[in-house]
Amino acid sequence: MDTDMNRISDLNIYLTRMQRSILDKMFFMDKVFEPFRYVLDFGCANGELIKAMKPMFPEYEYIGYDISPEMIEAARKNVPDAQFFDDWNRISIPFAESLINISSTVHEVYSYCSKKDIDIFWDRVFGSGFQYVTIRDMMYSRAEDIPVRTDQLAAVRHSSCAEWLESYENVWGRIKTQRQLVHFLLKYKYTQNWEREVHENYFPVYTEDLMKRIPGSYRLVYKDVFTLPYTAWQIRKDFGFTLTDHTHIKLILERIR
Repeated sequence: MDTDMNRISDLNIYLTRMQRSILDKMFFMDKVFEPFRYVLDFGCANGELIKAMKPMFPEYEYIGYDISPEMIEAARKNVPDAQFFDDWNRISIPFAESLINISSTVHEVYSYCSKKDIDIFWDRVFGSGFQYVTIRDMMYSRAEDIPVRTDQLAAVRHSSCAEWLESYENVWGRIKTQRQLVHFLLKYKYTQNWEREVHENYFPVYTEDLMKRIPGSYRLVYKDVFTLPYTAWQIRKDFGFTLTDHTHIKLILERIR
């Protein structure tokens, strides 16, 4: 992983943004029924999700993993009664009795990791024998990748965000498809960390490609593709149109015994 490029210029703003969707990120807890003992939060950042879940679901043991030592240090201070690691090989819980939660992490792995590291990531997710795998991330469907809706693009070009759109197009090219426009619409409010955000690929894989990744050893027990409500509200407020494109996905996968 390119740690220099992954550096966040304003960590407090980044973490505040992550906290906004905490409730939605624990979507899986009322949808998994086979008993398990451990929850492993992959890409745990400062441990805020674990901190929120522990008093609500005290019957589980919580482990956080993140490649950033800075984040792990913050997580240990934030949630001192949970375990946190920045070295995958030091995690010693029985994966067969665990749920691994991967929230807003898939796109970062693809944005900052080599092909070899991406393969290692998926091998850890699907090859470790976790009882449950839960995924929540930004994702776009190939079926929705149509020519850009010109009225929506025009509304953005004639708004106060035009300069950020120009900066985005300098990185990603002139917008011609709806996927490109939606990609920008998920970024434009995060100007404080813009240099990082504008280069990060929020849609590195299509929904259909992610589904093909699921091995035969897992069955799909829950899937939801949706437009993030907060994003839709913000776009309506700033540009005057309603975004109906699916921007996110939630998955729950259960290991077949």
